[in-house]
Amino acid sequence: MSLQNGYTVLNPKTLKSLIERLKRTKSDAFIRKGSFATDIIWQGRRFVFPNPKKSFSNNMWVFKTVINDVRKHILNHKIREKPKLPVNHWNPKNKNYRGKITATDLDHAYWRVAFLNEYISMDTYLKGLDIKDKSLRLAALANLSSMKEFVVIKKGELTEETITLKYDPILHKVYSNIRYTCYEHMMNIANLLGDEFICYKTDCVYYKDKPENRQVVQDYLDSVAMEWKQLVEPENITTLKSQKDEN
Repeated sequence: MSLQNGYTVLNPKTLKSLIERLKRTKSDAFIRKGSFATDIIWQGRRFVFPNPKKSFSNNMWVFKTVINDVRKHILNHKIREKPKLPVNHWNPKNKNYRGKITATDLDHAYWRVAFLNEYISMDTYLKGLDIKDKSLRLAALANLSSMKEFVVIKKGELTEETITLKYDPILHKVYSNIRYTCYEHMMNIANLLGDEFICYKTDCVYYKDKPENRQVVQDYLDSVAMEWKQLVEPENITTLKSQKDEN
């Protein structure tokens, strides 16, 4: 099943009445309950009922806006998928390093990359930064690439049958490029640091704490317009090693 023509966001208080209408009219539909919203596909249309939590309801605009921005971008740009890179990467020479380490963490990394790559507009970028729950921003980007499983409603009744809503392959490439651009920055830093590099985890790079190393990392990130913060007390090497395979 594929449905690429957007959706309508409705008041979550109306979800119950729609479900009752489906039962009353013995209609066929599809339903999915997610972390941020409940989706119902009925009569070829997709209806989204945000989680009643206020912050979710007020910020559901970000999902549709991100998709609309990306669709505008791909109308005039050919999307070539970047080479795959690991989400986490270690320097085997430093797995048992016991000296002082430091870390530089990217601020809103995926969101920033999406903006710098012109996938999302300046207006979307700035408004998105005002969303306090950063998981909503991440979910809006991941939504470009997600395959969603819906439960089938037959004649108004829930069944145990499921069906998958496929993602748009071009949108999937865009999301992959956002991720791999972030990891590419991390790998570039690893190469610049050489034996001083310890590991990176998604959007945070760990290395031997020396003034010259901090300068190398910070100068690189400034050169590619990525925003960052220096962690005062990063995790120790033992903790990092225990977490290296989590992602």
